[in-house]
Amino acid sequence: MPGQRSQSRPRYRNAIVLIDYTNVFGVVSERSVNDQPDAVVLDLIKELHRHISDHMHLKPLRTLAFANLPPGHVKGHRATGAWLAQGIEPRFTYARSTDEASAIELAMEAMQLASDAGPDTAFVLLSGNQLFVPLVQRLQRRGHFVLAATLESPSASNHLPNDCQDAYLNADFLLKTGAMQVELDPSGDHNSGIMQASGEPSEVHPITDDIVRKTLEIIDSYFGQYEEIYLTPLLRRLSEIFADSEDEPKTLINDLEKSGAVWLEKRRGFPHNYTILMINENHPDVAEIKDSHSNKDESDYDDGYYDEDEPASDEDAHFDD
Repeated sequence: MPGQRSQSRPRYRNAIVLIDYTNVFGVVSERSVNDQPDAVVLDLIKELHRHISDHMHLKPLRTLAFANLPPGHVKGHRATGAWLAQGIEPRFTYARSTDEASAIELAMEAMQLASDAGPDTAFVLLSGNQLFVPLVQRLQRRGHFVLAATLESPSASNHLPNDCQDAYLNADFLLKTGAMQVELDPSGDHNSGIMQASGEPSEVHPITDDIVRKTLEIIDSYFGQYEEIYLTPLLRRLSEIFADSEDEPKTLINDLEKSGAVWLEKRRGFPHNYTILMINENHPDVAEIKDSHSNKDESDYDDGYYDEDEPASDEDAHFDD
């Protein structure tokens, strides 16, 4: 009719969201002061869904999260229940937490999904610092719209091939707009200058200092379910427990290294390297502590370091015998 305007609704395109959870979790753990990295990543995924729906007219049809399941952890990933509650399909790879297995699995499944889906299906990738350039290029050449959201983007556009420069989104801002209001530390490697990697110990010595022994017990209590322990949240947790003590967490870690109970390893990351702590299960004190905790399963471990509002217990704070 004259005088009336037709109002057309925006056309939404179905999208498949693929998350390199191992990589995102690692970046958030190393560069955020928030002690709930799992919750931060889930909040990030929600914000990504909202952003692509509101601003890019993409309808998330499926969301798949890829994570490594370290050898010996047969009971699954601690975040699986939260993933399922949010409609995220879990994909696990039996590999060390720092391997690239989850990224490889993501790329392989993406190509399989692309072969089954028509070119109208969009692909959204979420990672911490994995750029997935070959995958982005191959999906684009198949006719798919691709958005690669990363928390750490290249410092200059010329660091990417010309044919996929427009595919990348710096997702850092989504952390600031989410419910948890998280901001990543831009200063670089949290562990740079803190401690040097020591390598696997060739000798072991009994731990004779009660506080050093108690530190080892605390590490196993809070982090014993992990094969590899990120150094930054570990030092942060020890600092909270030793807040009223003159004992310095870095010194205690050094003493544990000297005894051969633990060692440090550097991991290469983009653009920042990071450090992990490994526990030497062949050390007699470690074996004794592990044996005393042998009745625990992963659900029994104290994940209090993920909850910054949970105070340390009096026993942990005072170290009374």
